[in-house]
Amino acid sequence: MAGDEIAELERRKRPRGTVLLCGVGRLGFRVFLKLLETHRGGPKTIVCVDGQEVEPDDVIHLRHGARVGENKAEFCARLGRAHPDRDVVAVPEFVREETAEGLVEEWKPDAVVVTIAGGRTTPITARLARAGREVGATTISTGGVFGYGGEEVEVVRLREASGPVAEELRELGAPDDHLLVTTGRYIRDPDPITPTVLDRVARRLVEVALRSLPSPEEE
Repeated sequence: MAGDEIAELERRKRPRGTVLLCGVGRLGFRVFLKLLETHRGGPKTIVCVDGQEVEPDDVIHLRHGARVGENKAEFCARLGRAHPDRDVVAVPEFVREETAEGLVEEWKPDAVVVTIAGGRTTPITARLARAGREVGATTISTGGVFGYGGEEVEVVRLREASGPVAEELRELGAPDDHLLVTTGRYIRDPDPITPTVLDRVARRLVEVALRSLPSPEEE
């Protein structure tokens, strides 16, 4: 293969599209790292939204150079600053029901990945999913990520999903093609959330996000 042909193939493998990553805690940060490290492709822009600060038990953030008290979204932007082909944007605020739609409309992402946690997050997720549908984005969130490590991690469409998270999302009007990643184990179950499970869930979230990005043929 001639050098100019290889150069053209490499050019076509450049980063494209936008991922809106809502929540960069222990799971979301894993998703961020995998998106950032994707080679010969991946998103051109990663928008990280989180109002939380790094705490002493955020081991994965600290292991990668975060400082206690640093905003998690801004830490992601700091890590991404050195990447020559990717733009990492920090939105250092919590996603709220009243801001979710505007956030999606502003960035018009190809994928909306929702990894927010703490309290009742399903109304925010449903609002993000509906807004994502309006701009043609793939939307995906978690539906129970508890487990010891050997649990099957499934990606299911909301219309086919079961469990309390899926039921509530349907009640709140989330689109039936919204995707859920789940181990089928929830906060009501005795299982912990282990790094093994978070790594496996993050891989599935990243795969969906990457498949949602524009291809060279769409230029």
